[in-house]
Amino acid sequence: MGLSLNINRRAGQPLYRQIAEQIRTQIRDGRLPVGTRLPPIRTLAADFGVTRPTVESAYDELRADGWVETAVGRGTFVAREAAADEVIQSLGFNLTPTGVLLDMPRIESVATLRSLAYAEPDLNLFPLDDMLGSLNHMRRADAVDILRYAPTQGDAALRIELVNLLRDRGLETVPENIIVTTGATQGLSLVMQALLDRGDHVVVEEPTHICLLNAIKAFGLNPVGVPMDEDGVKIDKLERIFTQYRPRVFYTVPNYQNPTGAVMSQYRREKLLALAKQYGVIIVEDDVYGVLSYDNVVPPALKTLDTEDLVVYVTSASKTLANGMRLGYMVAPEPLHEHILRLKYGTDISTPMLTQRIFLQLIQSGRYKTHLKRVVPLYAERRDAALRALRTHMPAGATWSAPGGGLSIWVTLPDGVDSATVHRNALRQGFAFTPGDAFFVCNKPNAHIRICFGAHNPYVLEEAVRVLAQVVRDEQAAGKTPPYISPQ
Repeated sequence: MGLSLNINRRAGQPLYRQIAEQIRTQIRDGRLPVGTRLPPIRTLAADFGVTRPTVESAYDELRADGWVETAVGRGTFVAREAAADEVIQSLGFNLTPTGVLLDMPRIESVATLRSLAYAEPDLNLFPLDDMLGSLNHMRRADAVDILRYAPTQGDAALRIELVNLLRDRGLETVPENIIVTTGATQGLSLVMQALLDRGDHVVVEEPTHICLLNAIKAFGLNPVGVPMDEDGVKIDKLERIFTQYRPRVFYTVPNYQNPTGAVMSQYRREKLLALAKQYGVIIVEDDVYGVLSYDNVVPPALKTLDTEDLVVYVTSASKTLANGMRLGYMVAPEPLHEHILRLKYGTDISTPMLTQRIFLQLIQSGRYKTHLKRVVPLYAERRDAALRALRTHMPAGATWSAPGGGLSIWVTLPDGVDSATVHRNALRQGFAFTPGDAFFVCNKPNAHIRICFGAHNPYVLEEAVRVLAQVVRDEQAAGKTPPYISPQ
């Protein structure tokens, strides 16, 4: 069976991307098996009325992602790496937070898989030219400086600029109160190390962030989950947990919670702070999604209501720029601030100066805010595309969140459909989602799937949801299957 394409010149997607996506789809579903020779650039351009550079760009993208390979003098062929059945067959069986995280690089290594499993930005939207331009204009003295150890607390010039970013989130602070971290995850880990001993309890919203659960268990701590709804953590349940366990730490994502996308209501924010004061609990606020707001005014940080210095504020540039930058920052109350600095020095000495200076240049030049103004509407469009596809394709009985921001949608599957089975079968159809098991403290089988829409254009999201919906229908048709119990 030969290559077929449907070129839509009225669509917002560039023509080369349309060609690349349709070739990926046909490789994935077997219409273009491994070793198939693709049409020569000249022939494909003539047959479908596009320019040769358009076809070249499509082939270049496919080649870069491992879908095709070119043999000089012979042509372009579907790559052998595009068939990775053995890897795919081995994925999705350890659905603990650690197991899901360990699957991440294996999923990314398979060219035929399109991953909607991780809440990450689209790296193609990263302002690379701006970053390179800043580095190219850097004086030699500055260039040498970025190769040295940075101060443990973070580059002083960057912390000055971070004061202004935090002011945009409603926080008033000074550079001396800010600690730059190697991603938000390090900030969360440092807080737990500073406040807790092995065997202590950590209270978390449930469902909650996979990386946070993984870190809690790695430190030998005991997570205690508190149920939540679209308005955030349930305060009555939280007070019972505080009374029973007398914990020192409560972790929350009040703005566009991961994985549900929920925003904590004003009433619950005020009640949470009152409970924290009453029971002597430190609140760790994870605000990495706070600025990714699509529908309304950006909700302020929880810490803006903190008059008792009970909230440790943690955020990062990972969700707005690139997750690989590993650059976060935090504001912690005294004397916790000094304790965290000592722990950070003993962990990695400092966050690399290179990434700090890149972020500094983007902020000082105004390009960071320009970048946000550009990407936020694009992510909103992708959110809308995913929700539209869910309404169109998902069978009766399925429900899902409609987040006002963030990068994920929380899907509840119809009765009798197990998320672990759906996850593995979707992998075999070429798409990776995140099964709900990994977001719960007890790692129990359940009927939830997380869809992350940030890294893909609307065309991929449409196809992904269509495939997911068909997998769910197939499971319904097959009848109830025994739930898979993932290893502990």
